[in-house]
Amino acid sequence: MHRKTFPAFVDNRNLRLFLGTLLYLAQGFPQGVVFYAIPNWLAVNEQGAAIVGMAAAAATMPWMAKWAVGAFMDRYTYLPMGRRRPWLIGAQLGIALAFLMFAVIAPAPSETKLVVGFCFLVSSLTAIQDVALDALVIDLTPDSEKGRLNGFMFGGKLFGIAAGMAITGYFMQYHGIDSAMLAMLVLFTIPALASVAIRERPGEKILPWTNGVVSAEARAIQPEAWLPIVTLALKNLLRRDTILVVLLLMTYGVHQSLWEQGTSLLAAEQLGWGEADLGNLGAIGNLLLGAFSLLVGGWLVDRLGPGRIALTSGTIVLFALGLFAWLSSTLDSSIVFIFFNFLIGLPTMLFYLSMLVLTMRVSVIEAAATSFALLVATHALGSTVGSSILGMASDLGGFPLMFGLSAVFIFVSCLMTLGMGNQTAGPADETPHNEISEQAISKQEESTNNTRQANT
Repeated sequence: MHRKTFPAFVDNRNLRLFLGTLLYLAQGFPQGVVFYAIPNWLAVNEQGAAIVGMAAAAATMPWMAKWAVGAFMDRYTYLPMGRRRPWLIGAQLGIALAFLMFAVIAPAPSETKLVVGFCFLVSSLTAIQDVALDALVIDLTPDSEKGRLNGFMFGGKLFGIAAGMAITGYFMQYHGIDSAMLAMLVLFTIPALASVAIRERPGEKILPWTNGVVSAEARAIQPEAWLPIVTLALKNLLRRDTILVVLLLMTYGVHQSLWEQGTSLLAAEQLGWGEADLGNLGAIGNLLLGAFSLLVGGWLVDRLGPGRIALTSGTIVLFALGLFAWLSSTLDSSIVFIFFNFLIGLPTMLFYLSMLVLTMRVSVIEAAATSFALLVATHALGSTVGSSILGMASDLGGFPLMFGLSAVFIFVSCLMTLGMGNQTAGPADETPHNEISEQAISKQEESTNNTRQANT
């Protein structure tokens, strides 16, 4: 009882910022591998647009089922360790074992089934980790901090994606797939250990065999049946702002797949780039954007409001990406290609960060994992659609059609913010720091009462 311990996640704002950054760094590593490094690896090794799209779709599909994972997570957990940490730790252990397994198997790019299966497995486990971490943030973070915390988390994820792309790409090109996976295993494990070093609420267990008790707050809001979880999540989908967020997420997902996979194919086919070249560009871009997100991005979203930031940034991307689409069929300059990647990358990052805040604001805290995951699944659905039409767009109109569609979809996405209310899309309340804890307590009590009534 008298040992010195870290503060709990719920009690310390600086700890929330630090842990959010570190755990999203861990999440970024496998995302950098399956969403970027492996599609790049396949493209460079002449597997074609259809195979690249298949691998990307396999990595995206599990994210459409996050709502089902969220429902299990809301309903079942090991409460002595908190509502979310048992799922978070279990998913991270699975990712580490998957990296080890793939290093032992070491398939060639032509072994499509193994490569696609690995993308699906790692992405499934990463999606579980993502649901647990996002639900933890929604559960325990005051609304006035969510913009800034999302800026830190997104910055951490971009750093992880950058490392995953660059290091995996380098090892794949010069040392083989087995060395690349072992390197990722080591890098992933280091920040992932943060999940076993901290409690959600004071007094909980760190691990099943350590001392600790169930938090009274966690027990009070833990649903005791499926019906309250499903009812709350589905009712939330009928709200106007939630419907608009769903449309925003879906159309942005289509844009994202067309842009990211299209640039990999263009770099490989027209510029002759290899895995290391693509990985290095992605790494540098993500490092710069991650630093901007940490230092400025979250503050801007809270200050100006996610709606205004999304609308402005989406409009900028429309014009920049439209110009890139016009030039893409004859593009043979690496310098121009790099310039457009950075030009489009900054407003896209701000749009994505705003999208995260909007999604958290319309989620319901009583069923946070289910509600947030159900919404984010629509982004994965859009990404799968984008991956599926990649080959068709390539056949019908080449790169100009591919990137032109990408520009149209992000502009349609940003238009959704025009119909949202100020509580969802407006600036965060400037709440004095000493009032945050009182508001959090009041919101927790309201959430507890709502859950009890739903259970009854």
